[in-house]
Amino acid sequence: MSAVAAAVFNLTPIVIRSDSMAPSINRGDLAIAHTQSAGDVSVGDVVSLTDRAGVRVTHRVVTADPFGSSIQFTLKGDANAVPDAEVYNVTSVDKVIWSAPKLGYPMSVAIGPIGILIGGLLVGSLGYAIFDWRRRVRESRQFG
Repeated sequence: MSAVAAAVFNLTPIVIRSDSMAPSINRGDLAIAHTQSAGDVSVGDVVSLTDRAGVRVTHRVVTADPFGSSIQFTLKGDANAVPDAEVYNVTSVDKVIWSAPKLGYPMSVAIGPIGILIGGLLVGSLGYAIFDWRRRVRESRQFG
């Protein structure tokens, strides 16, 4: 259900993996971000994007300047002494709209291999229970 809501409303769940945004957002927190045009983001907003190395970075916007058809962002983690070395040229970003303390830990488990295994076992058990229930109903009608 939450996956459908995320897709319909263009939301992205983000598990925070460092304390670079502490104390406002801490390691293990779950952030919910809305994908939007980079031009709709203001200085002071917290955004999440992927750097050149493919690592997701979730930091606060320090500067936002037009750069051709994109926006050039300088970002800085609240706990960091200096802005990020990389300047980000993007046309859209994930803007953090909400965060919840420590909810990232169960989310990491749920979307990881253990969560997938547990989900598969639950679906399989439910399927077996329905099949077994239908079999019992048929037998009781036959012999009842």
